[in-house]
Amino acid sequence: MTRHGGSRTLKRLNTPKFLQIKRKHGKFFMTPSPGPHPSRLCLPLLHIVRDLLEIVDNYREAKKLIGLGNFKVDRKVVKDRTFPVGLMDVLTIVKTNKHYRILPDSHHGLILHEITEAESTFKLCRITQKTTLKGGNIQLNLHDGRNIFISVKDPKNPKEDIYKRMDVLKITVPEQEILKVLKFEEGNLAIIMSGKNIGQLGKVLTILKRFGPKASTVSIQHNSEHTETLYDYTFIIGEGQSEINLPKSE
Repeated sequence: MTRHGGSRTLKRLNTPKFLQIKRKHGKFFMTPSPGPHPSRLCLPLLHIVRDLLEIVDNYREAKKLIGLGNFKVDRKVVKDRTFPVGLMDVLTIVKTNKHYRILPDSHHGLILHEITEAESTFKLCRITQKTTLKGGNIQLNLHDGRNIFISVKDPKNPKEDIYKRMDVLKITVPEQEILKVLKFEEGNLAIIMSGKNIGQLGKVLTILKRFGPKASTVSIQHNSEHTETLYDYTFIIGEGQSEINLPKSE
């Protein structure tokens, strides 16, 4: 890694394979700024604007467009060119009113999938941690860095506590209103978000829990094939059917 123009950059030939960039087009590639998404599960906004959407063809023009507030992530304007746009985030191009969701993909690791304006108003967030606060209230920490506070009326009988780690919330953006809870359980629809089987979609057949998340596994059925993946690589996206629009399978 080196510094170029005052920012942290990677030489293009050394960039990860999941970054869809033209390795012969320019020498340096910008890395995303630190944020809630692991580096393997996010893309810097400038890379999206210049290399994926190809709205402009150079760093300077992309930086200017972003700085003018032409892009939103989860319905909020973002002016940071290194902003990490991550898994399940919604990107909006303000002037054209086009919307995209970041999804895992077997060929590219991460892709931009175009969605409707109606679908851009919500996203799916996986619960990474649940904490009981003073007074019995609950805080849910989500995979994209969000925290959602759940008020509990009676700590001795917490009827509001219906959430578990690995469950997925369908929430509005940017308000964070919970629309639906998708339980991490057998029979529900899941997508593999990392590892060698990234992007594979199917029904959860079995969940085998062992000590530690890297020892626990999930078996997913796609058509007639079964795939085993790590517990933490599994992201529930629906019950009978997907809550989000997905790319058509090849």
